Amino acid sequence: MKLILDIGNTRIKWRMADAEGRVAQAQEGWEAQLAEAWQGLAAPSAVFAGSVASENVNQRVADCVGQRWPQQALLWLRSHASCCGVQIQYAEPERFGVDRFAALVAARMEFMNQPLIVVDAGTAITVDALDAGGLHQGGLIMPGVRLLGASLANAASQIPKSEVTVDDAMCAPQHETRLAVSAGIRCMVQGGVEHAVEQALGVLGGAASIVVTGGDQAVLGLEVFESRGLSAYRREALVMDGLERMSNEMSDGSCPRH
Repeated sequence: MKLILDIGNTRIKWRMADAEGRVAQAQEGWEAQLAEAWQGLAAPSAVFAGSVASENVNQRVADCVGQRWPQQALLWLRSHASCCGVQIQYAEPERFGVDRFAALVAARMEFMNQPLIVVDAGTAITVDALDAGGLHQGGLIMPGVRLLGASLANAASQIPKSEVTVDDAMCAPQHETRLAVSAGIRCMVQGGVEHAVEQALGVLGGAASIVVTGGDQAVLGLEVFESRGLSAYRREALVMDGLERMSNEMSDGSCPRH
């Protein structure tokens, strides 16, 4: 069994690629959490990781793997110009985030030969357009919920960081500062994503299925897309599914190792 790691800016997820398809995540204090969670695991046949984190974090993850399984090398998954049925048009494909690439791979794997718009609401929110042939037609990147909240709290001395949340306010006028902040962030995120999807539809000819994932996806309602006759889906483990597919194709030589 392979161990798959998804190393993000705020979370580290992992899954042992077996029939149960378990997903767990580590946040603050993640090194101790990983050590404890992996203590009872049998040695994996291989360890694959996709990362958008810093080199420092990547090295610390590699150290965690090495401490638990000293004989096991960690293999890094990266974006490529063409892999797993997805093609991107970046001049430097390695600069296309591997989380975005993996999400596109998993979405295309499920919705083969359909134009797709993949929305990943994490630390950053990405909106990517993939045509029916698997060619990436461009994407947009915007600050996510927590980045918007942190920038507001850092710049506005009268708004404490503790009041920045989107958990308890809808996108509507409010009568209390904390709720007004929550509603404002929610409105920005929803409006930004809706406009980005409109732009993506434009390059895809006006029709596509929408696939939404990411830790903050709950902020995004699917109704606005469905009301236009578009099919919209939530997929909790889209990036992890894509990384697993990429690891399979790296193992059999279908995708390059570097």
